[in-house]
Formats: sequence, C-alpha cells, structure tokens
Amino acid sequence: MMFMDRNYYEQIDDVAHLERFVFTLTDSYRLIEQKCKVNGKWLNLEEREQLSIEIQDVFRRLIRTIKKSCPALTNDDILFCCLKRAGLDNLVAGRCIGSGSLQAINQRKYRIKKKMNESKCDYLFELIFGYVE
Repeated sequence: MMFMDRNYYEQIDDVAHLERFVFTLTDSYRLIEQKCKVNGKWLNLEEREQLSIEIQDVFRRLIRTIKKSCPALTNDDILFCCLKRAGLDNLVAGRCIGSGSLQAINQRKYRIKKKMNESKCDYLFELIFGYVE
C-alpha cells in the first residue's frame, strides 16, 4: 500500500511538471513574463480572457477535480489555483486576475483554503500550493 501511495504522488508530480511546461509554451505565459513579472503591470480584460482559455486547456484535469471536489470555489479562485500550480508567485498570479495587493492575494488564498477545508478536500490545497518551486 505504501508503494502505491508513493507511486501515485510521483505520478501527480510528473503531471504537474508537464502542465507547467506546457503552460510555458502559451502566448499567455509569455505575456505574463513580460508584462506582469518584468514590468509589474496587470493583464487587461482581453488578456485575462485569453489566459483563462489557455489555463482551461492546459489544466483541464486539475480544474475538473477542483470543480467536482470543491464546488464553492469561484472561477477566479480556480484560475488563481491554476496559476499557483503553474509556479507563479502570489503577486504575479494576482496581477493576472486583477488583484494587485499582497493583502488581497493572501485573503484570496485564505478563503480558498477555508472553502477547501469545508469541502473536506484540503488535500487539494496541498497539491496546488505545495508544488510551487
């Protein structure tokens, strides 16, 4: 049983690395690198819509799991979770969803954790926020 658990988590880790790699190939990622990381700007509405489409494509499995396990999360919460799973830091992920202050971002993370705990899927919180490198 222990071997299966370790193997399962290794597979999840492999999938996370693949998702991150695929995300780095998207136009949205390149825009995030240039606009949000380097210049400290936010994505505009059109850019956020394109990001949402690309995130839904790359993180399909994760989004399906979140929606099934924790239906209380909003679409913005799920987008934030995917951005964190992609390895973006809090401030850059916040700029991608239109939330610029660290206080607002930390509040969102706290609310996500609370909703996941209430849905008894706190393992998802660890899966998402525990893989940031």
